[in-house]
Amino acid sequence: MGQAQGQPARSARCIALVGPYLSGKTTLLEAILARTGAIGRQGTMTAKNTVGDASDEARHHGMSVEINVATVDFLGDSYTFLDCPGSIEFQADAANALTACDAAIVVCEPDEKKVPALQLILKQLEDRGIPHFLFINKIDKAEARIRDIVPMLQPASTKPLVLRQVPIWENDIVTGFIDLALEREIDEAGDDIVLPDRHLAQHQRLG
Repeated sequence: MGQAQGQPARSARCIALVGPYLSGKTTLLEAILARTGAIGRQGTMTAKNTVGDASDEARHHGMSVEINVATVDFLGDSYTFLDCPGSIEFQADAANALTACDAAIVVCEPDEKKVPALQLILKQLEDRGIPHFLFINKIDKAEARIRDIVPMLQPASTKPLVLRQVPIWENDIVTGFIDLALEREIDEAGDDIVLPDRHLAQHQRLG
């Protein structure tokens, strides 16, 4: 799925999508597939038309019951994503999948109640030496400010957590993000734009 026509990919990487139960891993996979052109239209869990969780059992329960696998080609490289179930009864499947992965995206929510579950996942990744980063999902529903979310999640990790990207809000809608390391803005279409002064000031306040 999603392989480019013509030239083969220069390299291949396997990335696990892991995280607590119902954190949005399958929705993130669907967004990745849509943004990289692997699928023509992004499905939703509500509409039950996503690439992942396509089995009758998964759609009946509204949750992953097996590992979803999808491959995309991006900037000349091939990426295979393993969307691992977050429910506790499928933890063994997720643990086995990590054996084959080069890195992991940890999908989590800005919810203090889910920090213990996040802690178990991060410890597993740290013990195995698997490179990983956090994708904070459902940011539009967060009650805490962006700068307060990292301290909230820090107890889950033995390593310091540092913000790399923050969302850009326009009329209560996320329209892009700011890359704090590069001090550049990426809009919803994926275009790279020099960081405007108004957003740079917002970034400086976050520090």
